Amino acid sequence: MGLAASQGRLLALTARNHDLVYEAQQISQQRLFLSEASRVAADKYTKAMNNTVMQANINGESQQLTYDVLTSQDPFSGLCMRLVDSNGNVVIPGESLEVQETVTDEETQATSKKTIGRFSSASDFINARMKNLTEEEKTQLSSYSLADIYSYYNNNYADKDENITVVHRTKSTSDIVKPGETVLYDANVYDTKYLQQMLLTGEFKIQQAQPDGSFEDLVWQGSTMISEVFDTSDDAAAEAEYEAAMIDFQKQDKILELRLEQVETQQKAVSTEIDSVKSVIKANVEDSFKTMA
Repeated sequence: MGLAASQGRLLALTARNHDLVYEAQQISQQRLFLSEASRVAADKYTKAMNNTVMQANINGESQQLTYDVLTSQDPFSGLCMRLVDSNGNVVIPGESLEVQETVTDEETQATSKKTIGRFSSASDFINARMKNLTEEEKTQLSSYSLADIYSYYNNNYADKDENITVVHRTKSTSDIVKPGETVLYDANVYDTKYLQQMLLTGEFKIQQAQPDGSFEDLVWQGSTMISEVFDTSDDAAAEAEYEAAMIDFQKQDKILELRLEQVETQQKAVSTEIDSVKSVIKANVEDSFKTMA
């Protein structure tokens, strides 16, 4: 092999070696990303398996703690309590649109209404209940007040939604608010997850009704009326999601591992050939100098 040809071959091999090194680095980086994604999935699974819910214990029976259960002043159906924020304001629901579904008991044929959604903003209600709107119509209606949206819905959608009734809840002073007390309106308290999160973080506190009609602070931790228990309702779904994710991660990682092995094998072969070509070039140079000498 001539000197020029050897030099050209060396340059080609060097370029190929650089490409293989870069590809190996990229594969290693992808495996790091997979490792991080695996860790995130594991953290999500752990949280799902260890998340808790708050329960109300009424007359020996447990049920999920909701705003209605918490604040009902009927001792047979509620806890006779109320919410206050860190500033002492009494927390009660603000203005909202409440979606109720008429449910028929199969045995007795008796009908009752079940709340299936509450919305404190026009846009949330529009996205959930008012389909087939153009983006322009959504933008326009989103600027409406809840009262206007309520009227618009009744005029255009009420007849189409069978067994569905929408109730407009206005801001009003609750009977759990005493004269002279200040109020914080928060329609989100109807969201059970939001309510429980605010209680768990201490943003909201609980007060218990007294025989004289007043309310006194209550530490719910350790109370016999409210308990925090593990939420097992999502465990099966979380486990299935985690196992599927781990199988996918393992498959991807195995493919990358095999490709990395191929790249490393090719790189070793190229490195060996580079050393061989360098030896040829060295020999050619030495022979050239001998001839000139």
